[in-house]
Amino acid sequence: MTAQTGAGTFQNAMPFVADVLGPLERPSKIGAGDVLFREGEDPRGVYFVHDGRFDLVFSSRGGDAKPLRTADTGQILGLSCIVSNRPHDCSATAKSEATVGFIPKDEFQKVLDANPQLWMTVLQMISSDIGACWDCMRSLGKC
Repeated sequence: MTAQTGAGTFQNAMPFVADVLGPLERPSKIGAGDVLFREGEDPRGVYFVHDGRFDLVFSSRGGDAKPLRTADTGQILGLSCIVSNRPHDCSATAKSEATVGFIPKDEFQKVLDANPQLWMTVLQMISSDIGACWDCMRSLGKC
């Protein structure tokens, strides 16, 4: 697993996160063009991108598909939706062949409940994502 810097990544907490969650992961290969999850679906769990890239796309109010960002190696997908218990905000489609680790929602939540340090790490990751969104908005002149 390779850590990346930026929103939604393992960041400096990667070894801790990998040690705690790694044994629970169910690794799988994803083909280019495969959809990991769709906007509006209830989240089934969290996904750890071990290698590959994913396009994250959301629907505008008019129904047009809008690119949100690209998720790369080291990023976690579906985290905020699991924590907030709301449907996915976007769809994730593999840009290339990829390897992801999957942890089902109920297993992930049990580990969070048993590990306060992991809760804090997850909150820091989500906070980093929110900060990155604000930075993006500012760069667009929307704030």
